Amino acid sequence: MYKELDSTEDSLQFWKSTRGSDYREVTLASEGPGTALHGRQTRVLATLLKAEQRRGDATLDVLEFGCGFGRLAGPVAALPGVRYHGYDVSVSMTEPLRQEPPPSVSPVAERIFHGDSPRKVLAGRSFDCVFSVSALGYTPSGRITGLMEELGDLVRPGGSLILLENPLVPVSLWDFSSRPGRWLHPFASLLPEGWDLHHASEPVSGQDLYLLKRNAEGGRRYFQVGNLEDARSESQPLGLQTLHESAFLRLLDWSEKASEQLSRPEDARIAELSQQLSTEAERLARRQRLRSLSDDLARFRAPRMSPPEVKPLSTPSKALPAVVTDAALDTRWAHESARFNGVLHLFHQDWHGIRAAAGYFPGRKMAIPSERTLERHDLLAALAYVEKSLCHTVIVHAFSPTAHQVVEALRKALGSSIRLLALWHGSTAQFPNPIEIDYFGQLVELQRRGILNAVATVKPGMHLLAEEVFPKTVLNVPPRMSEAERGRPPSRPTREAFIPIPNDWRKNFYTNLFAGHASSRLDTLHVTATYLMPEALRGPKRVVSVPRPDRATMFDLVRRCDIVLNASLSECQPMTALEGLVLRVPCLHGPLALGALDAHPYQKLTQMVHVDSVERVRDAIDQVLELRERSPAELTGMMMDYERVLTQEAFRVLEEFVQS
Repeated sequence: MYKELDSTEDSLQFWKSTRGSDYREVTLASEGPGTALHGRQTRVLATLLKAEQRRGDATLDVLEFGCGFGRLAGPVAALPGVRYHGYDVSVSMTEPLRQEPPPSVSPVAERIFHGDSPRKVLAGRSFDCVFSVSALGYTPSGRITGLMEELGDLVRPGGSLILLENPLVPVSLWDFSSRPGRWLHPFASLLPEGWDLHHASEPVSGQDLYLLKRNAEGGRRYFQVGNLEDARSESQPLGLQTLHESAFLRLLDWSEKASEQLSRPEDARIAELSQQLSTEAERLARRQRLRSLSDDLARFRAPRMSPPEVKPLSTPSKALPAVVTDAALDTRWAHESARFNGVLHLFHQDWHGIRAAAGYFPGRKMAIPSERTLERHDLLAALAYVEKSLCHTVIVHAFSPTAHQVVEALRKALGSSIRLLALWHGSTAQFPNPIEIDYFGQLVELQRRGILNAVATVKPGMHLLAEEVFPKTVLNVPPRMSEAERGRPPSRPTREAFIPIPNDWRKNFYTNLFAGHASSRLDTLHVTATYLMPEALRGPKRVVSVPRPDRATMFDLVRRCDIVLNASLSECQPMTALEGLVLRVPCLHGPLALGALDAHPYQKLTQMVHVDSVERVRDAIDQVLELRERSPAELTGMMMDYERVLTQEAFRVLEEFVQS
């Protein structure tokens, strides 16, 4: 499939004759799904584009040079405040991107371009940022200076040209080690007149960053980039000679590799043919796996344990679509992070707490029913969505026969090109219910069989049950809200509390209810549970029964209350506590055992041990409300800091789990 591209004409003809779908499969086969390289490239671009956006405080028009089949189109287009455009020399390479563009890249004809010259194709257009990732290496060095000038002409005044390309070398070199062969360009020497070059050495493994900006001096200037993650870090000036000296070591490294390659020229050809064979074998196997899905459906429809009874919000689950992707309910309050653009969260439509937990995580979303298996067309649609969205990792939240069906189908259809992970949202206290312990055991068994790559939990210490379980506790995150969405807390106490928990022993409903009655700081209790109250035990407070609200309505109810009561006997990580946190309404809850987070002042204030004592819960209510009345700013500051620390740690552990 590949040959040395030693001239401009060879390069053009090669890419024009290469199909984007074929090249995508070759790329995934050679680099692997969810490659760390791709993730780091996306993070670097996100950091730079956010910095550009802060400077201009407006939506950025961004152009990717060499967009190909669209590997970076989805993650970049998903960045807030970014309007993505793509250009490629080859119409066949862009076919997958044009046929199935990311949702925000439309209309395609006005956002994706192709042709021999970007200057001609994009005449009259300009962009705040033009970027290239691993694309310029396929252009011979004699063409690079002119091409960089063409790209520079497309950059608006004050804008940037961003290149994530080969490590800096002092002279033009042909790279024997890659397939197809590529040029290593001396970008510092090829810098057009009137531009500054800000250089960072390998922010991505095997690639340097070249950030080009016009200057008013008319000559060339060179700078060393500071800390990309620190917005206050500034580039430091340096000379071209200094850059060349640092690049000399790269020249020595290339010389050694070239010598080895030339001494064994047949090795390169063997490696190339082996890669082609591997790709074709995987393509054939994938087709065979897809054809076998009909047989699998019959097996999955065999009788299984019924899932636990759940109460839908308003519509019976059988009336819901079988597969719902990126619904507003699941994306409206989701965090955004380029680190997780290739992650898909799979969860159940009618398990509301777990759906909220999955929905607040960054990444794409897919909701499935819990009470019935999928039909063949639904299953194929789910598989097609995973492929077209270029997701490299699927995290299954909780478990059911339907989730089992989807997991097996994904592994069978996509093989090792997808990472399948499971996140268990339960605890051992729930194991007296046979369904719970059976489902957890199934997850561990699926990992042992190689169907799942990893299993993690939101309850500490579950790895003691099976050594395969990821040893760190994955942390749920609060919903993402702007300050306007949070709203302002009431200027004075409303003397109202919200008890959002169901009436079962584990959730400890009655203790919360009676403690609310006993508190002198509360007048009204809002409850969603159905319960019985003997005449002799009726409390003096006004109790308002609320039908189970939708999420936005629940947020409104939380905003009007002084406190949320969720002091349960057995808890993992209650979503009502996280939702109250972001709305700046404190929530009492039972012990969570979250390690260092338990030492935070806010956790110490709201986390209880003696949750089955009406007196202790009442005292905790009064302590929290006394602080809220005496020093609301202190409580708000405490909650803001805990939200920041929790979210930061949650992202760190989640990324470690995804890459485990």
